[in-house]
Amino acid sequence: MIQAIDQRIGVFICRCGGDIANNIDIEAIASSVRSEAGVVHCTIHDFLCSKSTRDIISRTIKDEQLDRVVVSACSPRLYLQDFQDAVVNGGLDKCMLEMANVREQCSWVHWEDKELQTVKAEDMTLMAVAKLRNQFPSDKGNVAIVNKVRCTGCGVCEAVCNVNAIKVVEDPESEGKRKATVNPKACEGCGACVSACPTAAMDQTCFSNAQMVAEIETALRNSRDESTFPNIIVFSCHHCSYAAADLAGLKRMGNDVHFRAIRTMCSARVDPEWVLKALSSGADGVLVLAGSPGRCHYETGNLRTRKRMTLLKIVLQQLGFDEDRFLIEFVDEEQPEKYRTTIEEYVQKIRELGPNPIVPAERPEQKRYEIPGLKL
Repeated sequence: MIQAIDQRIGVFICRCGGDIANNIDIEAIASSVRSEAGVVHCTIHDFLCSKSTRDIISRTIKDEQLDRVVVSACSPRLYLQDFQDAVVNGGLDKCMLEMANVREQCSWVHWEDKELQTVKAEDMTLMAVAKLRNQFPSDKGNVAIVNKVRCTGCGVCEAVCNVNAIKVVEDPESEGKRKATVNPKACEGCGACVSACPTAAMDQTCFSNAQMVAEIETALRNSRDESTFPNIIVFSCHHCSYAAADLAGLKRMGNDVHFRAIRTMCSARVDPEWVLKALSSGADGVLVLAGSPGRCHYETGNLRTRKRMTLLKIVLQQLGFDEDRFLIEFVDEEQPEKYRTTIEEYVQKIRELGPNPIVPAERPEQKRYEIPGLKL
């Protein structure tokens, strides 16, 4: 059993020469983060991306014996590799880093209301902390993994894998029963197999189910408060809609602040259970933004998303949800205008629809347990 109190998380917040600090109260963010269980270090810096400051991160990891690092700064599409190098130089696995994109996707697009902007940046940073709490070291990078205890050898994962990284074969450790096996050198980490698995036997070393659920719960932790309406969760594909969001920030294309984005490597990784989790936890709406058909970085991921989410929409209607509580749209990386318009129109639609009638139940503090048979 691993609890947050046993972890040593370091959080580094960037002023970015005023690009962040001029619009967001980063002292308020630091104050909130310091009260989080497991956070033992939190400091504010002018330019985290500079070599000298990255060296400070490396030294702090060693001096403070940190086991996880959150960087609240710019987009992971820009300096993720540099910050990963910094944590590796500090003695950690590169997977033990998480970034909160408070510049491109907060400071540069929500400047009209500093208070709400600060609340969102705080949420984004706390979401990164929550995600990182459920991260474990892995020298394989971001790849699919199999829980052999749960695996029934059905072959669904093998069928959806676009790069032939999964094979269902007889497993000597399982008395010769057929089990899925992942070739980590071939796996591209899209996560399509994980969301397709009918027995929850598949997961990922990064972007795991536990991590994504932790982000959802953190984003919606204040959904009972009427002043936060509307509470919208947006799942963004790293290579398509997330890139478009970054470009919208670069072009200073302001949009509504009432949504929280959760990044996935591919829209095919979005599990229908996450949508149900978000709605049952108080989300007023859930938006999945995939790349256009034919434009997927993983070739067919968005096609699988479209099929799965179309069926999910029918299920949600049968459960009594208004059909507008959930929406899937397609936005490519060079379409920041479409990204902004899609967000604005959906937020307005939810405003007109009103709050989610489901009142989320109080949740006891959760504990992390190791899953038997799951090897990272």
